[in-house]
Amino acid sequence: MFGRTALQQKQIDHLRRQVHELEGLVGTLAERAGVDEAELRSLRNANGAQISQRCRALVAEGRVIEAIKEYRAQTGAGLKDAKDAIDAYRAGR
Repeated sequence: MFGRTALQQKQIDHLRRQVHELEGLVGTLAERAGVDEAELRSLRNANGAQISQRCRALVAEGRVIEAIKEYRAQTGAGLKDAKDAIDAYRAGR
């Protein structure tokens, strides 16, 4: 909670729970629609991916840890979420 007020942390926690719930809903809907994991990953990468050009360039250069750090700096994501986002981008490109 470094540099954050208790209210800010509470809001962040709430948003993380919402994202988690929405991810579950997307998974359920994709399953019902017959969308497999590979197609869903492709759709996620194509639509609304938050991977900046800078992060993409770092990944292309093999500088994955730096890409994760850059993603965190740009989005405010936690380490696990940033790593998951960069790993998903790497898997889908």
